[in-house]
Amino acid sequence: MFQLLKVTIALVLASVVVSCGGTSDEHGGGFTPKNRLKWSSIPAEFNPRIDDVPLNTQGLETIKMNIFGFAADVEVAYSADIPAGDGYLRLFTVSKNGGSFGSIDQRNTGTILSLNSYGSYACSIKIKNGDITSLDGGCYVRMQVFLPKGAEIEVYNVGQLISRRFQPMSLSDFLTAIDKASFDSDKFPLIEDFLNSYVQTGKKPSMNCQQLGGVVKDFMRTEAKFTALRKLHFAVSDRENLSAMIDDVFNYFDRPKARTIVGLPN
Repeated sequence: MFQLLKVTIALVLASVVVSCGGTSDEHGGGFTPKNRLKWSSIPAEFNPRIDDVPLNTQGLETIKMNIFGFAADVEVAYSADIPAGDGYLRLFTVSKNGGSFGSIDQRNTGTILSLNSYGSYACSIKIKNGDITSLDGGCYVRMQVFLPKGAEIEVYNVGQLISRRFQPMSLSDFLTAIDKASFDSDKFPLIEDFLNSYVQTGKKPSMNCQQLGGVVKDFMRTEAKFTALRKLHFAVSDRENLSAMIDDVFNYFDRPKARTIVGLPN
């Protein structure tokens, strides 16, 4: 079993994760974050190196990356030169006084490809105005995921979506997250994420009254219940059961307002 060493990264530049708006359509191009390391002008003493790791993207819906927690400069790029089902991960590294970059494990579980690191990795680096001011060990400084043009594959880096969203949040994942959230203030962002995932993919969520009732019940305050109902009732497929659901979730005095929210007569 490999033992992961503690990673020490001191970055002066701000951490940037590229969204879909920063993707590139050709090799070598793409988003240029503020204070990005000036790769072309790195002195030879820092041993700048680029390595490509081939990826099998056939049938994939999701790529999940976590390369020693690196999140400073990561992007997704697309190219018509890459055949369907192919792709690669491009790694930009620098090193001084030796250094180990560990290894990358590719694990395919159905429609998900996981890229995780293992082994030893020790990096100490400072960057100012795009230039390295100090370096000890070996450091990842940039990563790019290259995919075939038109590939509808969601790419996540350290849990953050860095590509366009192509698949909405599943109802089961949403209900599980709501159930695990402890406070009303934690539940509302989950509702927004759930709904936004459908807006971004041009699809409409669907749930039944029992599921909606379970979500609304999870909120503690009455006004919070009303807000949740207002945000989600449009997705209900069996609206003929809304009245019974309201009778089950709300007390006698709150039912008239709940019925008004969903468009039922009092």
